[in-house]
Amino acid sequence: MNLILAILCLVVLATYYLWSRRDFYKFFAKFPGPLGYPLIGIAHKMRHKEDLLSLFGSYIKDYGTTLVTWLGPLPLLIVSDPQVTQDILNSPHCVNKSLMYKIFDDAGGKGLLSLEDPVWTEHRKMLNPAFGHKVLLSFFPIFNDETAILLKEFDKMADGRETDILPCLQHFTLSIATQTTMGTCVKEEPSFKNSSLIAHVEWLQECVADFVLSPWFNFRIIRQLLGREEHYFRSKTQIRSFIRKLVDKKLSRDIQDKTTGNKNFFLNLAVEHLKRGSFDRENVENESIIIVLGAFETSSKTLANTLMLLAMFPEYQEKAFDEILALFPNAGDFSVSYEDTQQMVYMDLVLRECMRLIAPVPVVVRQASKDVRLSNGVCMPKGTQILIDIFHMHRSKDIWGPEADSFNPDHFLPHNFQEKHPYAYIPFTKGLRNCIGWRYGILSMKVTLAKLVRNYKFSTSFNYKHLQFIDNITIKLATTPLLKLERRI
Repeated sequence: MNLILAILCLVVLATYYLWSRRDFYKFFAKFPGPLGYPLIGIAHKMRHKEDLLSLFGSYIKDYGTTLVTWLGPLPLLIVSDPQVTQDILNSPHCVNKSLMYKIFDDAGGKGLLSLEDPVWTEHRKMLNPAFGHKVLLSFFPIFNDETAILLKEFDKMADGRETDILPCLQHFTLSIATQTTMGTCVKEEPSFKNSSLIAHVEWLQECVADFVLSPWFNFRIIRQLLGREEHYFRSKTQIRSFIRKLVDKKLSRDIQDKTTGNKNFFLNLAVEHLKRGSFDRENVENESIIIVLGAFETSSKTLANTLMLLAMFPEYQEKAFDEILALFPNAGDFSVSYEDTQQMVYMDLVLRECMRLIAPVPVVVRQASKDVRLSNGVCMPKGTQILIDIFHMHRSKDIWGPEADSFNPDHFLPHNFQEKHPYAYIPFTKGLRNCIGWRYGILSMKVTLAKLVRNYKFSTSFNYKHLQFIDNITIKLATTPLLKLERRI
């Protein structure tokens, strides 16, 4: 009886809410889309991240590139149209992340990833100098030193057998991320050496992806009842403990030595705001977690995916090799400068094509904090949840032509790309809330790819058409292809 009363109360409250927001119905009438079930909409179909991208793909095929459905009692606008995407990403009323992102506040703390405006704008302005041009140039010695070490690790894998290169790249990018943002080398840290930190990051990401799609996991009691709390809590605690230790080291050095070096170095900058009172200690830790994890996680996967695609398409690998060979005729380690990266024209095409096909973050979700009028004249009501499907927009045959699903760096040749809509390609998103470290990521990856492509030939027995993609916050492959490495001379 109590259960029946609870359900009836829920139905009454939901009905009242929807009646009071009749603007939602008017908006829904403007676009096609699946209705789903009463009260839950299509929430039941979004429970499994393994099927999410194929679900959105089927909706786009059936209803077009802009469609509306229901996510519980809220309308969900699913967008893979460049113009509507531009409307949203440039609107000051669509800066906030969706309600679906609330779990990020618990997992990593409130930082640039999930903060709401106007606090997000304040933090972004304070932290922007950490990724200024002069700061990025100062990172090149670290990029070069770490890639020299990476070559030695890859030498060990060049034994004629196929191997998984991702774990090696994860250690490499994590080491670079901690040095370039936190000013600390972590190679002697036990959690780095035994890979437990990376394992905790991967588990936390798995949990967050599941929890985003199942909002009831925002309640700790639910996580406990379903056996998900203990491992999740341990992972987020270990990650915070790791970052806290790096922050403590920085604060201790500041007390002992007043020379802080580059004041725009990320952690230096955050600590300066702590001293001024514009940040508290929790802000420093939260932003550090977001920056470090964001820097290493997306870079390692993009590097692995780029080498995988070059292995699958050897004709493009040879073109990239020829360009790098002309710049660096001698095999082995060599120093790569910023000027060198600007001459890597074809490597730039390769990297961009990889991020088109395998977008680092395939889906981003925002919400409207006020009514927003789109360029097509439709008024999107306050409270609308907005899902931007980058993955399928990057693979649209209407935008990229009949071979949109295939790897071909020529897609980004000037005569092929210059007529594309400016928001047809957004691997780091775009607009008011784009990725703060996108230039950092591009430069570090170009230095790394130059040395790896110059020194090794990559091949694989895995067929491109068998790749399956999973939305795991950052993109994930259902099966990781193994690569064979051969030394070049």
